[in-house]
Amino acid sequence: MKIYHAVRNRNLLFLTITLILTSCQTVPSGKEAQDAAYPGRAAALYIDPTKTIFPLDNYPQIVDKWLPAGPDSNTPLMDEATQQKYFAALKTRYFGLGRDENSPWNATYIASVLKKGPETVRDASVSQLLSDKKVLWGQNFRPHSTRWKSEVRGNADTEISHDYHPAHRAIAIRESLVRVLPTDDPAFDDYRLAGQGYPFDNLQMSSIRPGVPVYILTTSRDERWKYVRTPTVTGWVHSEDVASVSQGFVTDWVGMANRNLGAIIRDSVSVADGGRFFFTARPGTILPFRKLRHGIFQVAVPAQGRGEGAERHWVTLDDQAFVPMPWQMVPGHLATLLRTMGDRPYGWGNDYFHNDCSAELRSLLMPFGIFLPRNSAAQIQSAARVVDLSKEDVDARLAYLRDHGKPFRTLIYIPGHIMLYIGNTVMNGQNVPMTYQDLWGLRPKNGKSRSIVGGSVFFPLLAAYPEDPDLVSLAGKTQFKLGFIE
Repeated sequence: MKIYHAVRNRNLLFLTITLILTSCQTVPSGKEAQDAAYPGRAAALYIDPTKTIFPLDNYPQIVDKWLPAGPDSNTPLMDEATQQKYFAALKTRYFGLGRDENSPWNATYIASVLKKGPETVRDASVSQLLSDKKVLWGQNFRPHSTRWKSEVRGNADTEISHDYHPAHRAIAIRESLVRVLPTDDPAFDDYRLAGQGYPFDNLQMSSIRPGVPVYILTTSRDERWKYVRTPTVTGWVHSEDVASVSQGFVTDWVGMANRNLGAIIRDSVSVADGGRFFFTARPGTILPFRKLRHGIFQVAVPAQGRGEGAERHWVTLDDQAFVPMPWQMVPGHLATLLRTMGDRPYGWGNDYFHNDCSAELRSLLMPFGIFLPRNSAAQIQSAARVVDLSKEDVDARLAYLRDHGKPFRTLIYIPGHIMLYIGNTVMNGQNVPMTYQDLWGLRPKNGKSRSIVGGSVFFPLLAAYPEDPDLVSLAGKTQFKLGFIE
């Protein structure tokens, strides 16, 4: 029923208000519902029997609280030589054409990928997710049908050549979600269970930013999808989101990137020039540039050409949106990024182009020239030094982090999740480690519900949370590892 119709008819308006008031009388308030379902949890906002909202009132989400301005904001957290070492490694992953460099444009590297049979992973996903026994739920709260499974399976069943073809090189010309299977339809596990259903779409893997080199492994039967190898993941993207590249384009783009490479440092930058919109760019987007004058850059962007391949265009961006890499790693620059990245919704596998835990850290550290793999387990393994505290109790874990953690250079890994240590703070008279992380939620000991945070936050690591002592501490999981970027 639409309210503006009711405004034109007094009788209908009266009936509408009466129905609303009547329905309100039959539904308990959020607090009443919460008290009934979760006695003693009056601080949280009740959603349904499996979900509450975790209250963040005790944890200020103001960047200046955790990274105050002042002389220390310009103190380097990493020396220039170390930053350059990481930056060189990052460029090899994207643009390296040498024998031991793993760019999707590198013939030697792609030949080794093809030799291993990339269809094995693709076919395993098809078998696992589309089996007759597997129940997957759609956005309409109904299980996907056998027909749906058959159509997706058939669309993915195309040949992958084991021979390298230069014509299969391409570049992302806009943001693109990377899917496990060639379909936009979500596929959830049982939404009635805590920790399942939205936002955990089994088919959402990641996203790629504009300007990312890719190698096309195959095309779906309906030609709407490309199965691509990227610097971080392999999966399906929309065909219109990538454009093939010639040898001349590759030579030109790699040469520019090796001379001057920069990064987007503001969220949702509209990249356009001369009335033509190219794409939306977010932190984590890296592009070659040439400088025009102080604070203004002419940035190279890829676009679909009039023919079948990509062509280069130039757009102008200022230093509020774009900076040369590697950006000096100082607290002030981190604060700039956190002001634009913080307080954003959680996006499982980059769904809706929001970040999850590992994507948030990738995007945050990218402007500083630091490359991180896509998922949390790979990120902790990539650290220069790892300290495994899994056998220690919670208090010992927190004490080690407080005493030995390096702010903004220490990754904290627990199963399926990763965080960034930013320093210590005093809470209720206790010195506790503080983190920045993109977190969906916390679970109680019985695992039957979730207390949802649902976004990127500053959050302390505590042995127990006073808002609900029944919640399992993030420092109390089966594994607890620290990875040092050094």
